[in-house]
Amino acid sequence: MRFQYKRICLFVLILPVFYHCQIQTSESAKEINKLPKLSESKNLNSSINSETKELNCFIPIRMGKVYGTGLSKFDQTFILTELKILLSDLCEKKFSHLISLIHPTQGLYVDAKGYWTIEEVKNDLKDPNGYFQVYYFDQEKLDQKKGSAGNLTVREVFISAKQVFVDFYVSSSEEVEVKFRFEENPKLERYLINPSFMKSEGNWYLLRMF
Repeated sequence: MRFQYKRICLFVLILPVFYHCQIQTSESAKEINKLPKLSESKNLNSSINSETKELNCFIPIRMGKVYGTGLSKFDQTFILTELKILLSDLCEKKFSHLISLIHPTQGLYVDAKGYWTIEEVKNDLKDPNGYFQVYYFDQEKLDQKKGSAGNLTVREVFISAKQVFVDFYVSSSEEVEVKFRFEENPKLERYLINPSFMKSEGNWYLLRMF
């Protein structure tokens, strides 16, 4: 009888402890189950932030100084508008409007490639490993191409430059060279070539790519 009594007392003492342990185990399991969800949530947020940053790409561009005479205000605005279109395309990682800005017979001068015809430019724009894709948009491919890390694509140069000013060097009323000036990060200017424009039959065309 005394033994039975002791067993009952022991059971009464153990039961709360066991119950408490069950609660703790249950809570721990819930916390563990939450971890993957939290991790997934962080990864998702990171991905969304990265995509948002890409979508929010904006390159502010303003008229700078004009050296020389013979270029009307209208022509200055026209060329500036074409540059804004190109930089907008640069943000979107797709030169959708470039072909329309190239003279049909003069073609386009591309750094290290010389003059390309419109067809050659079209073919390169379609190539995922082409000149434009590598040097303007894809840092990883650019690093592989150069055999070193930390190279800047043209897109990254402009984004890092923040405010961009455009200076005009007027050769004549039909020939203009443009220089991008970075007020906050002038050292980045060395990554770019000065683009040039020519006027033909009332329209301005891009002759040399930046």
